[in-house]
Amino acid sequence: MIAKTVNPDVQDTTQDKDIASEGSADHVCIDPEMEKRVVRKLDMFIVPVFMICYLFSFLDRSNLGNAKIQGLERDLGLKGTEFNVAASIFYVTYVVFEVPLVVLFKIVGPSKMIPIIMMSWSLVTVFTGFCQSYGSLLACRLLLGACESALFPALNLYVSMFWKREEIARRASGIGISLALAGAFGGLFAWAIMQMDGAGGYPGWRWLFFIEGAVSFCLGISAYWLFPDNPETAYFLNEDERKLARARLEIHGNYQPFDWADVKAAFRDPVCWLSGFIQFNADVYNYSISTFLPSIIQGMGYTSLQAQYLTIPCYVLGAAVYFGVATVSDKIKRRGPFILAAGLFIMAGYAVLLGTTTPGVRYFACFLVLFGAPIIPGLNLTWLNTNMSPHYKRATAIGINQTIGNSGGLIAGQIYLNRESPGYKTGHSVSLTACGLTWCCTWIMMWILSKRNAEKDKKARDGTFDDGRGDHAVSFRYQL
Repeated sequence: MIAKTVNPDVQDTTQDKDIASEGSADHVCIDPEMEKRVVRKLDMFIVPVFMICYLFSFLDRSNLGNAKIQGLERDLGLKGTEFNVAASIFYVTYVVFEVPLVVLFKIVGPSKMIPIIMMSWSLVTVFTGFCQSYGSLLACRLLLGACESALFPALNLYVSMFWKREEIARRASGIGISLALAGAFGGLFAWAIMQMDGAGGYPGWRWLFFIEGAVSFCLGISAYWLFPDNPETAYFLNEDERKLARARLEIHGNYQPFDWADVKAAFRDPVCWLSGFIQFNADVYNYSISTFLPSIIQGMGYTSLQAQYLTIPCYVLGAAVYFGVATVSDKIKRRGPFILAAGLFIMAGYAVLLGTTTPGVRYFACFLVLFGAPIIPGLNLTWLNTNMSPHYKRATAIGINQTIGNSGGLIAGQIYLNRESPGYKTGHSVSLTACGLTWCCTWIMMWILSKRNAEKDKKARDGTFDDGRGDHAVSFRYQL
């Protein structure tokens, strides 16, 4: 049975708007029981798939840190800061290709774009295992950055193509959880693969690239059938469920036609740029800790094997906390307060790492950092995702966010210097500063959005005609 329901994220200021308009107060949906069934199917068939895809994406990106402590530097004859350059240069092409590819993602379609992305980066990963020099390593890292650039923003955009605003954070948390699990079990996988050291005449670190790249390639082939382009093509829904899945999202602006004005609106919106700056600072510490955590722990006096498996509980804690926070965030429709709270834990962790040399205390500090590490970049992107409309403005905004944010990776790879081991004063200091800037900017973002909502409240009380498009409509409520 079809019924009219009220969207809790908007005010009912008009009655006769088309339901496809994002500013509208009303939308059509089928009975709640069928809606629950649809959401349950979406969770069951889509979330695990994109979690696995991003897990292997991050494994193939961050395994450079695992290979480092297993002999990559020695075998390739890297000197000085050459490893740091190799870690950072990945983000040069990653940043350059993000915006055009994430816009292209919607045009080409997820079922084609995601498999192409996956198979491309997996082949580059395999070829990295054949590197014989510093130059060839740099070339592979540049290619890997180009191939992986669209995946993270594309998956976040993909979530908004199937779930409503108030459902996005928990589902998008699957991407952040994948990142944490990749960090947790990447070390374990690396240790297991390293046991092949010498097999076929190749050292263990080369087998790390061979095997992880081959697995990613197989997943890329299967992704062609596992990612529906939209709810209407979801193979696991029946006809009535597909109609409901579409009706749920019409108010989210997903079915409005492409308009260059929406792309321009994203570039003109200061919220996009502030969100990008928050992401930039968050990625400085997030990417550095994900690459150098094994080295940080090894510097506490542990062996390379111990360093690999001691990363696991840190990441498992981060994944569990992030999922819980994202669930509550969706429930109360708030993002900023959770980002602020996470920032306090991260800053405390880096302060401890800077202030003590006791191994046990420093290891505990790693837990503090990872306790909040996935939350800030994950919820910040979700925050932008839920506050941008219509769809192509949202897609462009996510591309801007990731282009600015991932530029932080250029810094992240340069701040943990071998000559400063085991204290890594520069790395911890820069990370602490970056998190502090993120924390301050989050307060500014909350103030801007609160002010915009207050202005809309005044217009609604004054009876101002609601002629805005997307998130500029008087009836659209920004989530704080």
